Amino acid sequence: MNLYKDCSDLPIYNFDIIYKSQDFNYLVVEFDGYNEVSIPKNANERWQAIKKEWAELIDDNTVAYYHQLMSEVVYLQTRYEVSGMFLKEIFEREMHEETLEVYIEALGEWGYKWNRKAKKLVEVKRLLQQRKSSENKLGIKLDELKELQKENELAGEESSIEKQAVLLEQITGKNNIDIKTTSVKKWLEINNIANEINEERRKSNG
Repeated sequence: MNLYKDCSDLPIYNFDIIYKSQDFNYLVVEFDGYNEVSIPKNANERWQAIKKEWAELIDDNTVAYYHQLMSEVVYLQTRYEVSGMFLKEIFEREMHEETLEVYIEALGEWGYKWNRKAKKLVEVKRLLQQRKSSENKLGIKLDELKELQKENELAGEESSIEKQAVLLEQITGKNNIDIKTTSVKKWLEINNIANEINEERRKSNG
């Protein structure tokens, strides 16, 4: 199986999903969203290199960073809500070991590692405390997002990558931004253009 090489190669749609969920299936060129693929061992290493390149490319690009921050907020919100649901189910329900194991693995996928040697109540309490820390981090990121929106007159709500594409189409006058084929690097270039257009409009409006 082949991995996407870099930001010139990886579609922004795939980048967005990996960034939010760490699903490395979308780093495999042959993956179409439905078929099963084998993820190469160097997938995480390749992803870290792509994220590093992304960070270098956005530099002072406020609009691009805004979209990155929105993706992070969406991930943290989803993680917070899903983990709460899982922990509530574990606490309130009497589960067979097989069912409990499914929940434990699901929690692990969101970064909540269950200690199987500890008692259930002890682990629920510990992970709820960890979840509280996640809530604090989410609050910090939300405050940062709101401040960025206020300073730069950006859109007032978190949006999906699809909504972002529509916004960019409206700003740039393009109507053919295909997020499944547009590379990360090209996406950033479109963001640059949108940023320049917005700046010119602000100047024109005084």
